Amino acid sequence: MQDMRTDRINSRINADVKAKAQKELAKNGLTISEYIRIILTGVAEHGLPDNFALPNEAVNASILEMVDAHSKHQSLPGGTTIEELERSLE
Repeated sequence: MQDMRTDRINSRINADVKAKAQKELAKNGLTISEYIRIILTGVAEHGLPDNFALPNEAVNASILEMVDAHSKHQSLPGGTTIEELERSLE
């Protein structure tokens, strides 16, 4: 017999993101709660997808740019310290 005990999960999210997600899920007849149950059940039973923590193409390109600049002893356009990088992002 399946265990029917339940627990509650609370999470905060931007109101616009929530509204957009609700609209998209409704197109497929789902509520946010149903979608969260589907996702968490999948993770519980199968773990995260193999590519979950892999960087995307933009991150890969940034890493390669950094490695290339470092190997040539060049500075990156954004700077070489955290402070310089933060200033370049402002």
